[in-house]
Amino acid sequence: MTSRSTYLQLADQLARELRDVPSGTRVASEHELVASQGVSRLTARAALQELEHRYLVQRIRGSGTFVRRRIDYVISKDLPPSFAATVVAAGATPGTKLLGVRRRAPRPEHPYEPEVAAGGELVEVRRLNLVDGVVAGVWTTVLPGNRLAGIEERLADDVSLYTLLSQAYGMTLRRYRHHVSLDVPDLEVAALLGDDAPRPCWYAESLNRIGGTRQLGEYAATWSNPRVLRVVFEIEGDAAIAEDTGL
Repeated sequence: MTSRSTYLQLADQLARELRDVPSGTRVASEHELVASQGVSRLTARAALQELEHRYLVQRIRGSGTFVRRRIDYVISKDLPPSFAATVVAAGATPGTKLLGVRRRAPRPEHPYEPEVAAGGELVEVRRLNLVDGVVAGVWTTVLPGNRLAGIEERLADDVSLYTLLSQAYGMTLRRYRHHVSLDVPDLEVAALLGDDAPRPCWYAESLNRIGGTRQLGEYAATWSNPRVLRVVFEIEGDAAIAEDTGL
């Protein structure tokens, strides 16, 4: 038996054993696997690395390895563009940490910012979004500033932006376009996501309209942590729906 097949077999065995273990449970260490499985330290290390590559565990330096359950983050025409609502629907607890709010002019060269601004300025909101206390993504959102008087004072940690816009400003957003790719963030975003170096992440650009109008009310650029979120698209093959949503 080659060493490659040994570590893969061990990884498969551990994956089966961890299938029903609660998220956050500590996994056996390399030393413990050597003792219990009769394998080399190199094989034990490779097996844990393989589980991490499968997004089944998270290794935290100085603390150990822990089971990590991803949630389905569903993108659908029938669901509101609300991070909090989507996470709650997946059975987890959402949270946000506000990184900053500022007003600025739209960039003329940007394909969507001038339309979102509707002749005025933009409000740019930068946040960390959390799932069960773990960083799930870095969100940068731009909104029409002329509709959002005093939003700087209303935004805070754990405030749902979607709910705030709807209840305080009468801006109920509806999905218009959503583009997702697998890409590599810069060093700053990687650090915010908890990585020592940039790793492939889901990068999404979203456009949302203000309900009942064709006015763009939000443009968002998002880096999502694949160890926490499994992005799921639900698409219906109706030509009328596709034309209306711009897909």
